[in-house]
Amino acid sequence: MKIGALVILLLVPVIIFSQDLKTNKKIKSDTNFEHMHSGMIAPVTLDDLSRTALLTNAKNDSVFSVVYENKDNDLLFKFKMINGLLDEERLSNFYFKNIRDRRYAPREVTNKLVEIKEGLFRLNGISTYFSHLGKLTNVRIYEAGFWIFTSEMTQKGSDTSALDKRHEEVIKKLFLSKLVEKNPLSKFTDSFVAKAAFRDSLMLRSTLSSSFNKLKWTHDNIDKYERAAGLPGLYLEYQMAGLNGFIDYKTEKNQNPSKGVYETTNLIEFLTKLRSTGFMDEFLMESYYYLLIPPKDHKFDFEGYQKWKSENPIEYDVNQKYYVLVNTQKKADLSKEE
Repeated sequence: MKIGALVILLLVPVIIFSQDLKTNKKIKSDTNFEHMHSGMIAPVTLDDLSRTALLTNAKNDSVFSVVYENKDNDLLFKFKMINGLLDEERLSNFYFKNIRDRRYAPREVTNKLVEIKEGLFRLNGISTYFSHLGKLTNVRIYEAGFWIFTSEMTQKGSDTSALDKRHEEVIKKLFLSKLVEKNPLSKFTDSFVAKAAFRDSLMLRSTLSSSFNKLKWTHDNIDKYERAAGLPGLYLEYQMAGLNGFIDYKTEKNQNPSKGVYETTNLIEFLTKLRSTGFMDEFLMESYYYLLIPPKDHKFDFEGYQKWKSENPIEYDVNQKYYVLVNTQKKADLSKEE
């Protein structure tokens, strides 16, 4: 199977924003409501929860939110659909934006990975908790094809396990796999390259090698049903593939050496040293606030990494993007073999 061609956009800074518009217009409905753009169903009731509000954005009705309540036990549940851009780290970027909008720093909250497995589909997500005025709120954000699905559940007390279980039960009633099935992403991906990657030929070619290595890893390891939900930016091995591709252009693939300025050669030397010490996985886990999915039974040496880091300055920030992989707008045909 062919891997989607890379489209290079010259001199475009890598700045990705999601369409995070406020839902400020009420929708009138007293029956199960189907969102025209996504096909998402908002039933009148979810177990013991009653729908109390349907909302959209006054200027863009693709944005959609729903509120449910159970006033007897003071339980509140709401979800929101956002048609965001389709870059490889849209889930973590949207999650951390949510955290900062609440005036928290990422390290000040407890983050964890969650997933939904329904039939052939797998949706990756991120979850966290907030406490305020004796109430506990669980926030979850999932990739769901062309959509970002975010939900919140709030109840009195501080029992995170009980709230977790209740939240999962309610989300299952919404059948998010159907949302992905109606809005599946294709395998085709473009690479948006930042201006900084054009500073010399070595940096540009290493950047393209990095992006191609991520695409190859995705093709070899992620099936079409999981890829239909989103790019695999939460996988540790995916991120490692990117760094390995960046390093390997010079060390293995570059038979006619390209010239690089000091900043480029210094970055490659640092990443090469990091890999040779065996701490690339610990570096990435820490850089992504431990919100990466490692291989099963993967062993980490965080104590050894902290000791190594204290003696070796970190010379690369994962937030400094030289490129971003972005899924094309074309929908996948899941009925066809790849």
